Formats: sequence, structure tokens, C-alpha cells
Amino acid sequence: MTRIEREQQTVRKMIELYCRHHLNQDVMPDEYKQLADYACQRLNHCQFGEKKKTCKVCPVHCYAPKERQQIKEVMRWAGPRMIFFAPSDTLYHTWDNVKSWLQSLSFRTGVIVLLCCIPFYILSFAQMLLPISVGAKGVLWTVLFGMAKTCQYGGLTILGVEGFKRLKCKIKRNKGDAGRNGCIDSHQEVEDL
Repeated sequence: MTRIEREQQTVRKMIELYCRHHLNQDVMPDEYKQLADYACQRLNHCQFGEKKKTCKVCPVHCYAPKERQQIKEVMRWAGPRMIFFAPSDTLYHTWDNVKSWLQSLSFRTGVIVLLCCIPFYILSFAQMLLPISVGAKGVLWTVLFGMAKTCQYGGLTILGVEGFKRLKCKIKRNKGDAGRNGCIDSHQEVEDL
């Protein structure tokens, strides 16, 4: 399922939840069916496609004023209650928000977070030498190894695919074989033109 399809499904669930529990109607009124169709149509024609942010932080407001007010009211009521009625949709939505926030961070931040995983990996295994109980070692290993993985995946998420390629090229350039492996600096591209 694509992100757009998932968001369409989520917005329909939110409108159904609003009608069923806030308006106390078993069948969705025509006004809200039209709102659901309108929201799905807007999602289908979103100029950002699969890379869209949540509508709340989107720079382009594509809803008409009347529909925007309606959907705000629905989301304001249904949003906090979605964790109880559709927890998986809530988790996907939260992950999309966190991921877009992480990707908005700088390249340098991504590299720093990625490098933070190294001491956690070292500590997770070095703590085995401490004179403590096996249970405590297991807990320490779990916490430290978890922190290492969190830093690793967080750093990779911040960097993204392009940042990872950029980091690889930087490492290869330092070794002296960047030109042979197709790593071209943006400054070199401009000079070549």
C-alpha cells in the first residue's frame, strides 16, 4: 500500500469515527461522504506525491476554505482518539512525522548521530568485562546495544540516500580513489561544465 492510499484510508476512518461517535450517526451523512471524497481527491492530486508531508505542516494549502474548516474540525476531534480505534494508522502517521522531521536536519547532524553509534557499540560489549551479575550485564547490553542501533538508524534516516552517497564519496575521496568510482563533487561538476 502506498503512502497516499494509506492516508486516504486514514482520513476516511477519521471521518467515519467522527460521524459515528461525535455526531452519533451510524450512517455517514452525505456532507461527510463528500468531504471524504474531496479529501481523497486532494490526496490523489497532491503535487508532492509519495514524498508529501502531513497536511498540517504542508506549505501548500490545497483545500477550499469550507472543506479546510470541516476537515480541521474532524481531525481535531478524531485525531487524539485514533490511537484507540486505529492504532496502526496512528503509528504510521507518527512515524511519517518523525521521519520528515529527521530528514529536515542537516548533513552534519546526520553524520554526528551516525558516529554516536560507535561508542555505544563499544560500550555494549566492553561492559561484559565489568565484575557485575549476569543479569545486570544483560540489561546493560540491551540498553547500550539499543542506543547504538537507535543512533545508527537515526543517522541513516537523517542522511537519507543522497546523504549516504555523499558520505561514501567523501570517504573514498580521502582514500584517493574517488574519481575511479564515479564520485563527483558538485564543485567538480560545475568546473567540468
